[in-house]
Amino acid sequence: MQFKYAFSFAAAAAFLSACDSTVTNINDDAKAEGTITVKVVDNHSGAALSGVTVYSVTDDKAIIADSLGLSVWKDQTLGDHSYQVSKDGYATVQVLVNLAEQGQGDVPRVGDVVATVPMYKAGVQAKGIVLYNDDKGKTNGASGVTVYANLPKEFVPCELSVKTDENGEYSFEKLPEGVEVQISVGQETINSKTYVGDDVELVGGPSFRAGDLVNVSTINLVKTSGQIVKVSDNTAEIKMVSDITFTFAAELEADSVSTSHWSVSKDGSNVLISTSLSKDKRTVSISPYTGKWTDGASYAVRGTVYSVDGASTSVNSTFVVGGGSSSASKPENVEGLMVAQDPSASYYARLSWDESDEASRYNIYLKTNIDNDFAYLSYTSSTYYRVDTDNYGSKVTTLYFIVLPVNSDGVEADIAGAKVVKYNIESGDEPEEDDVYDEDDL
Repeated sequence: MQFKYAFSFAAAAAFLSACDSTVTNINDDAKAEGTITVKVVDNHSGAALSGVTVYSVTDDKAIIADSLGLSVWKDQTLGDHSYQVSKDGYATVQVLVNLAEQGQGDVPRVGDVVATVPMYKAGVQAKGIVLYNDDKGKTNGASGVTVYANLPKEFVPCELSVKTDENGEYSFEKLPEGVEVQISVGQETINSKTYVGDDVELVGGPSFRAGDLVNVSTINLVKTSGQIVKVSDNTAEIKMVSDITFTFAAELEADSVSTSHWSVSKDGSNVLISTSLSKDKRTVSISPYTGKWTDGASYAVRGTVYSVDGASTSVNSTFVVGGGSSSASKPENVEGLMVAQDPSASYYARLSWDESDEASRYNIYLKTNIDNDFAYLSYTSSTYYRVDTDNYGSKVTTLYFIVLPVNSDGVEADIAGAKVVKYNIESGDEPEEDDVYDEDDL
């Protein structure tokens, strides 16, 4: 599960305080529209910047600022107006200008507004290295790891990323001057082991100028154990000669099938069993040593499994031979599931759903337009989850999601009948109609 750190609020506050929006209306005549003047200045010198492209997101129109750094937008209606301001050699910024009514009663007077927007030269270089310790305790450079640089949210884009080289080294070449930037590493998989960055490094600040070099403190990756999620079991359909099977999302250690970690009992007494692990190391099978379970008898099965990255989880279930499972009941499927483009970053797809009183967490499954099967993606205890669509190649154009609640007993909702939502990466569209999972979808 990826996680990416928040923006620098101190830097964001400084940026907003610099964006001075002043009401300058001196026209006492009633009017329903106003003029917005965007004045662009250099953040360091305060000098007006000419040749700046000011693009109105609201009007889908661009104006080039004059020699005084001004772009004038006439006949603007009430409400918020969003602008993106760009110039070669500077970091692109965005600003939101509100045009408010100044009149009283039924007489509209819309005030004209001058919004001063500072721009920051791009060119601060930040370089560093990412290290990790392997199973033998040796320190190595982490190659191919994604390093993130989070800027205040007024910058476009507000998140940059680079990959480390074969030595674990990386460099950001064109960070904006005068602001704090957060450098971090999210969750990474190295040699089938899961690692996360140990800290967020703050670089830059008011004293740094374009052309300066910032040496970032070493980011050390720390091995972490992800939660093992049980995907399915067959305890509801055990016959006299059936094996009991438990399938997990994570790859399991061979020790997970040791009979010392599993027990099956009938009437309070343990019965002899044999265990095995599937070729993909995700499914544990348990069979009676005699070759048959007792028809109509009730059994309890308990065990512990271990993933290759060191995590563990326990299984506690019961079943009736020929009569179905008597384990904890399954929670109902989630309601209100939807997916849409994340408003804070267009390259994220944001899943959301209504909270379930039965759920202690939610398992998320994903299928793309080039896959045949839904695969386990991650889990969360929240009622939303973000997916970075930049992680998928150009051939992946559509993502399909299923969210299944899991109760405190570790029992997952039935996938049959679960809602499927579709996300088109290019357009960020949400499906007009709800789809319901069917086995033919796999």
